[in-house]
Amino acid sequence: MKTFTKSLWFIAVSALASNAGAAVINFDATYGLANAQTAETAFLANTIDHLDEDFEGFTGPGVDNGTDQGSWIEAASYFDTAVGRFTMTVPSTNLSNGNISPELLMIEDENTGEFGRVSTTPNQWLDSNDADEVTWDILTGNYNAFGFYLSDANDQGASLILKFADGSVSESLSLTSPLGNGNIAYFSLFSDVAFTSASLVFDNGVGDNDGWGIDGITLAKVPEPGTLALLGLGLAGLSIARRRKS
Repeated sequence: MKTFTKSLWFIAVSALASNAGAAVINFDATYGLANAQTAETAFLANTIDHLDEDFEGFTGPGVDNGTDQGSWIEAASYFDTAVGRFTMTVPSTNLSNGNISPELLMIEDENTGEFGRVSTTPNQWLDSNDADEVTWDILTGNYNAFGFYLSDANDQGASLILKFADGSVSESLSLTSPLGNGNIAYFSLFSDVAFTSASLVFDNGVGDNDGWGIDGITLAKVPEPGTLALLGLGLAGLSIARRRKS
């Protein structure tokens, strides 16, 4: 309970500190498997109404030609998932890695997947197939928080941009890993407004042919941001009153 209270206080203060045009109030990146798992546990403990996607339900015909770029469980230009649609927006513009299907996203596992990309759930993940840009149209439902694992998180300079239905756009949030190839991270984000027709954009930059695998995605909710702001004001007032009394 103490941990949850501290989290609510942090979110409330962050909401008070944010300006009217800034919807993102907390974005966190935690690197290394053990640390990432701890971050996921904390995220799940401090949010409610979880909606999860682990990509285990995809069982396409599969293709295996003996190379990681040419093998997959299922491949398509987009995938509809429990947390929304992932779409190949801009394929890789650098084909020197021998990619035979750059226009497709892929569901992969440890047998078909590329080096350094691993699943945090039993086996499968969604692979970017070295795309320059992939868009995630988040499932609507008044969700204002999400968390996910990113394996082999791009060392070429990937970023995340959150777009809202009212046309506002978040600042560029870095997905670049300080650990180089083969790393894994857990990313979590809280917003002061619900995600409605929002998109996440993963951008590797023109000409780069590095990518990522995404897994263990959770859409979630935290208490009404307005309520948290009032809570923050109340706690701040109590703190001031106590100092004056002292």
